[in-house]
Amino acid sequence: MSSQFYRLGEFTYDNRKKIIVFGFLICLGLTSLSLMGPNWTETYGEGDLESIHAIEMKDAAFSNSTGKSYQFIYLVHHENLNDSDMKWREEVESALAGFANHEDVEIIYSWDRSFEVRQHYFSLEDDGFWTINVINIDGDQKQAKATYQELKNTISIGSDFEAWRTDGVAIIASFDSRMQDDLFKAELISAPISIIILLVVFGTAVAALLPVSMGLMTVLAAIGVTIWLSNVSELNQYALNIISLIGIGVSIDYSLFLVNRFREELSSGHDVRTSIAISVSTAGKAVFYSGITVAIGLMGMLFFKNTNMPSLGIGGTLAVSIAMLYSLIILPAILSMIGKNINRWKSPINMGLDSDKEGIWGKIARFVMEHPLAVLIPTMLILVGAGMPFLQAEFAMSSTQALPPEDESRIGSEYIDTIWPSSSQNSALIVMDFDGGDPLSEHNIGVLYSKMIEYASDEDVVSVYGIGLPEQNMNKSQSVAFWTTPDEYLSNETISSRNFLKSEFVKGDITFIVVSLEGERTSIESRTQVVDMRTDSLILAENLESGNNTQILIGGFAAYNQDTLDAIKENLSKALFFIFGMTMLLIYLQVRSVVIPIKAVLMNILSVSASFGMMVWVFQWGNGSELLNFTPQPIDSANPIILFCIVFGLSMDYEVLMLSRIHEEWKLTGDNTLAVANGLERTGRLITGAAAIMVVVFGAFGLSSIVIIKQVGLGLALAIFIDATIVRALVVPATMRLMGKWNWWSPSWLAFNEQE
Repeated sequence: MSSQFYRLGEFTYDNRKKIIVFGFLICLGLTSLSLMGPNWTETYGEGDLESIHAIEMKDAAFSNSTGKSYQFIYLVHHENLNDSDMKWREEVESALAGFANHEDVEIIYSWDRSFEVRQHYFSLEDDGFWTINVINIDGDQKQAKATYQELKNTISIGSDFEAWRTDGVAIIASFDSRMQDDLFKAELISAPISIIILLVVFGTAVAALLPVSMGLMTVLAAIGVTIWLSNVSELNQYALNIISLIGIGVSIDYSLFLVNRFREELSSGHDVRTSIAISVSTAGKAVFYSGITVAIGLMGMLFFKNTNMPSLGIGGTLAVSIAMLYSLIILPAILSMIGKNINRWKSPINMGLDSDKEGIWGKIARFVMEHPLAVLIPTMLILVGAGMPFLQAEFAMSSTQALPPEDESRIGSEYIDTIWPSSSQNSALIVMDFDGGDPLSEHNIGVLYSKMIEYASDEDVVSVYGIGLPEQNMNKSQSVAFWTTPDEYLSNETISSRNFLKSEFVKGDITFIVVSLEGERTSIESRTQVVDMRTDSLILAENLESGNNTQILIGGFAAYNQDTLDAIKENLSKALFFIFGMTMLLIYLQVRSVVIPIKAVLMNILSVSASFGMMVWVFQWGNGSELLNFTPQPIDSANPIILFCIVFGLSMDYEVLMLSRIHEEWKLTGDNTLAVANGLERTGRLITGAAAIMVVVFGAFGLSSIVIIKQVGLGLALAIFIDATIVRALVVPATMRLMGKWNWWSPSWLAFNEQE
């Protein structure tokens, strides 16, 4: 009764009306920040990475204007016609008329291309004629996406044609729109199922609806704050996804424990004021520590600069923090007003409030206490076995294959890669700044020729393009002569070809080489090629005639992929040290034991690794790909970090809530076995209900059409299921039973007066 949390409960009861009014005003104010409108940063092409600097260097030199522009491709196919036929041209022009009439759009039709480059924009195949039409949209990526989204549905072509909107901004927009649709679908599925679960857990409609209302208030307020932050700092739209992903689940978890404890205290004969105070001093204290623990896990993502993870960390931390504050202050005030009416409108199916000694959790508790080794050994083998596939994991940034197989932009992209392999998106871009030197000097052409021939001889390279090799069948002397011979000794065709190549590949002292790579751009082989090219670039720079500040940078998707993986590896140890260290400190402060925090971290690592292994089994190895409608592919490089930070936090959430009750029983009885059994009996059904809701919420996101979100959703659902069933119900109680009083050991030099 002397604890600060107990006094907070009394204060909340005594000022319940003011707190409710103030709380709803705060929620309304935070939610209203959404009216500002978001100003998201883009998720691709941002960061202090070599691959990004390479693209920026090329764009700065070769851009035709001072502003930026983004493009997409309109791929057209017909069995009989070609783009020299008037009908073809009329159909394509009519289809793109909406874009053609926009002041910020420039369209380059396939038939407008010069002779020298026509081969890159049309192709005659066995099934007919194919062409590429490029639509350039002025402005930054955000403006280009807005223009595309506004006009994309105006594109319509004759029924005897086939056409696809693909590449560039079309693919980005497809990801964005699918994520929005998937988010709405996930919430539509999870909300009613969550309410049903709460009705079963609580047994009354009033008690069940309170956690839902807290979840709704949390998400609305967190979204408002996040949108405001996007206008004053750099955040991307994935921050909203994580708010919806965990905001509702965490809010319901915390509300569930507080509402249940309040009803339990009322059923024990306490008045409303005392019940509120006890609930806040017990379940509320657990929620406080749990909220900080989950936030620590999510804050681990803040360490991964040059990725989109800091935005996820900020969004998730906001959601958890708001959920914790609402549950500690506003919810007890509402419960104070409702009082004993919390038990109104009973559900025909419910779990009841009494101790679960005769129910399933009581039986589990007794069995685990009586046979700890028989429980621990097989469950540990299951967890270790489930995690084994993760040892064979492959990681990569997600490409268009993250979209469903039927997606228009993905299909168009795959056709382009097949028909024009030299234009494949799996290319390395070697950008060279000669710092005042002449890229077209005889010496430099000779050096570039040798390097390009070296690349072309590699069996993993499809083709190489650049000034060092004007035509694929030239030798070194011919390549040098192509650039150094005066015009009067050349044919008009050669002069035209030379002028075109110079305009395409040389601007001042900057040039570049395009190396088209074999295989998927997400493959390990492509990343290995990039690493080798960067090593070679040091030797290449030494051999060129150039200034002292010569720069050779490697860009392209494979390079961006490698850079992102390197950024993750560089910051991983710091993030893990922060998460593990802070989590163990918080658990120690709660239970005053050195052993339990270490054990809790190890148990959570087991559950997380098991979910990682199953993620590889499904998404990389392709088990269930037809059922879940995805293409087997490497694990998105950011997803294991995202899953670890979220799952570790949520697993510790359940750990803290269970330990708080076990610690409470330990202080009352001094009997470790009895304390563990009673703690499991009292919290088992609540953790089951909370985990069931989390599994439903995460599983709904697992139905996403995008593999990136599908991996996260199903990975989280599986991890929480494993944690709530195998780890929390069996492994943790069994280890605590075996360790006995050593669970609560702490060295004397760490001892200090505990203030509840």
